[in-house]
Amino acid sequence: MKHRVLLLAGLLPLLPSLRAQNALVYDPTVPVTRNGVPLAMAWAGGLNFPQVSDIDLDGDGDKDLFLFDRTGNKVITLLNQGVAGQTSYVFTRAYDHVQPFPILQEWALLRDYNCDGKEDIFTYTSAGFGVYKNTSDANGLSFQLVDDLVGSNYVPTESPNLYISQVDIPGIEDIDGDGDLDVVTFSIFGNYVEYHKNLSMELYGTCDSLRYMVRNRCWGYFSENLNNNSVTLHNPCMFNVTDPELPVQVEHRRHLLQAALDGGDALAEEARAAHVGSTLTPIDLDGDGDKDLLLGDVLYDNLTALINGGTVDSAYMVSQDTLFPLYDTPVHLDIFPAAFYEDVDNDGKRDLIVAPNYPSLSENAHGILYYTNTGTDAAPVFHFRQNDLFQDRMLEFGDGAYPVPFDYNGDGRMDLIVANYGYYAHGGTYPCKLAVLKNTGTATAPAFDLVDSDYMGLSTSGIGNAMYPAFGDLDGDGDKDLYIGDLQGQLHYYENTATGPVAQFVLTEPTVNNDAGQPIDVGQHATPQFWDLNEDGLLDLLIGERNGNINYYRNTGTVNAPVWHLDNDSVGGVTVNEWWNVTGYSVPFMHRTEDGTLELLVGSESGWIHQFGDIEGNLNGTWELIDSTWQDLYEGIRTGLALYDFTGDGHEDAVIGNYRGGLSFWRNDTPSGVTGATRTATEAFALLPNPANGGTDVVLDVPVGRTTRLDVLNDLGQVLHTMPLRDKRSRLATDGFRNGVYLVRVTDGTTRWTQRLVVMH
Repeated sequence: MKHRVLLLAGLLPLLPSLRAQNALVYDPTVPVTRNGVPLAMAWAGGLNFPQVSDIDLDGDGDKDLFLFDRTGNKVITLLNQGVAGQTSYVFTRAYDHVQPFPILQEWALLRDYNCDGKEDIFTYTSAGFGVYKNTSDANGLSFQLVDDLVGSNYVPTESPNLYISQVDIPGIEDIDGDGDLDVVTFSIFGNYVEYHKNLSMELYGTCDSLRYMVRNRCWGYFSENLNNNSVTLHNPCMFNVTDPELPVQVEHRRHLLQAALDGGDALAEEARAAHVGSTLTPIDLDGDGDKDLLLGDVLYDNLTALINGGTVDSAYMVSQDTLFPLYDTPVHLDIFPAAFYEDVDNDGKRDLIVAPNYPSLSENAHGILYYTNTGTDAAPVFHFRQNDLFQDRMLEFGDGAYPVPFDYNGDGRMDLIVANYGYYAHGGTYPCKLAVLKNTGTATAPAFDLVDSDYMGLSTSGIGNAMYPAFGDLDGDGDKDLYIGDLQGQLHYYENTATGPVAQFVLTEPTVNNDAGQPIDVGQHATPQFWDLNEDGLLDLLIGERNGNINYYRNTGTVNAPVWHLDNDSVGGVTVNEWWNVTGYSVPFMHRTEDGTLELLVGSESGWIHQFGDIEGNLNGTWELIDSTWQDLYEGIRTGLALYDFTGDGHEDAVIGNYRGGLSFWRNDTPSGVTGATRTATEAFALLPNPANGGTDVVLDVPVGRTTRLDVLNDLGQVLHTMPLRDKRSRLATDGFRNGVYLVRVTDGTTRWTQRLVVMH
């Protein structure tokens, strides 16, 4: 593992030079409200299971926040606005590509190990941890790898790695008060905490080295029960070092290991016991100068506070609070709480943040507990403030967020229906919901309001988890109907029976069948999209799935009654499985680029978006993989995206969701469009006026030939209207079109140009 990490660290800085120039620009200014309250970090992408550290990211002298979310190993950075007594932060993407942020795994804590005032990175590597030194200067934020696997002298003749599991979070603090950073962590051998003393000050007189030695195998003289999270105090282990200042003898360690193999007595049981997961936060809770401990356990919902009645040099836990903080609102997270001690409100006193440390079976939308420190930094007193720190300022949909464009109220402004896997509920259930982001802006300035968090009440429909919607006119009545894919790989049909502009859906087919009368079933995680792939005027079905391929169901029915025939379960040879993932979780988005080319973008398990071309006339062939890291955008794992010209400038913007349960908005400012076409449609023709009410003039700036024609397409690729162009100026009537956005395509037989036309009656 450590060699792979180093390899990636060496390669990643080169990747941007191998990719196309970005056409999309992150835009956090698009307004979003929820219950009338503006969301300041709406497009930050969500938070599920973050680890919290502080660091001065921008060099302005105050401490910003570094959040490492275990969902997808994603770093989220928040810049401090420096308001004393307030949690005033702004989400920033300025540090997304700072190395080694993109390659951090499992856990990452920032600590200043060399006493230069700049936080360094301690992070998991194979069965241990590596350290990156903060080398930031006037040129910006930077880090340098100093040790990819830190060691500790377990025995006199060996220097193995200092073991820390990928599940645990260790305590990295100055335990003995000598100025360098020590480590406390649960032993690989059992249920006692090991104390690894940093010898930097003793050996070199400075704090800038990472030289560790085990000085106590049962630090604090307590043990955690192997069957639950209860703690036994005053419990010295039988296999401690022979002298607190000397490492354990080789013979004693061999005796321990042999006892573990032979089995039988209590010593062997202690030695054999494999520690399964805990979080350790050393903190002086009572102001006496030594380190007490906050302990979280993988299977339990509480934090246990252990009070150190010993000294700085010799920890001895004498009491415990199993409902910490008992004097206020006790911590309660259904599984595996982890505590972090950082000054969040800029008052000079560190506060307590508690978040789940397991990326499953944990609170995912209201799970970041925030306790302000009403005491002092030396003797904190914690007061509960909220259970959704920073999540309350974001679009947060639990596990997963998958945006699908749909004008649900028929007002001509494109809204977003946001699917998810589910919201965690006590007991381990995940009710799945569709949310409605209503576009309350204009044709050129979008704004969104979260008006419905359970669209159509589908959470009680019985469909279950991972609902994913697709909208298209399946009965030929001019409005869009609804298919919903589910976790089991099947589809459900809801007919739009509305007589007015606002969609009204009624369940018509609980299970959608194929042409053989059997339920369509793609395995797991069906993510459908309607598109007229063979351009016969009928909507076809593209369905992504857990395995990472795309299923193509050709419509062999009529405009009023589709019949689905499976033409290819791996159309185009598309797969989005990376070499390190068996699964792919493909989420397709077919669209036409500004030059009229058909293109497929696919969200994936890895988080990267894959771009495919060479589709038209090649439905039975292999489509070209243009880019497996489209636009160099990484939002976290299990991504889905939607493209639409929300800003009305003729270029498609992007909304991207990920498994942390949030969205990000990317404005397309590049004149050449998302795919980088060399000539824009506005150079070929103009639409006057646009938006149109009753009609628009098509003004050509290209030669008129006998093959020159105009097509009007809807957002599903269907051609709604065709007319020849014989003059430089022709009239396109729009009376027969509903309010909305359409594609107007002009072709001279060899070249195609496409613009978007807004129709508003």
